[in-house]
Amino acid sequence: MYTTHVHGKDRGDMGLMSGFWPPIDSQEALVDNTPGTEIYSDIAPQEGELVIKKHRYSAFYNTDLETQLRNRGIDTLIITGTVTNMCCESTARDAQFRDYKTIFVSDATGTMDHPDLGAGAMSAEDVQKATLTSLSFCVAEIASADEVIERL
Repeated sequence: MYTTHVHGKDRGDMGLMSGFWPPIDSQEALVDNTPGTEIYSDIAPQEGELVIKKHRYSAFYNTDLETQLRNRGIDTLIITGTVTNMCCESTARDAQFRDYKTIFVSDATGTMDHPDLGAGAMSAEDVQKATLTSLSFCVAEIASADEVIERL
């Protein structure tokens, strides 16, 4: 299953999201069916694979993801994607709250440098490490892509 974070052109699904990042507010980013919202072509969904459109960081929030997982008998999630400390982390935490076994793929998630917005700046490397460390404590198993593939 895939998820994509998008908003409609009418802005009716944005809530407070517009205030977090100016390109969302100005509709220069994350507008459904516009360039930049498609899933990377090398890993794009194949015919019949499910894509969940979400409007917040967590793929569980206000979507039918949980229904789709339960109806398929899925009890383990393998989290990959962007942004490690926002969408990926929010989804992993919500999965754990719902009693899904969660594997967070350390080298198949990524983030960016964070500017100082009042709490100090952090490099992408430091943000990644802090997020993985936090998640490893009672939220998700942290594993590399090779480790996950080996187990499958």
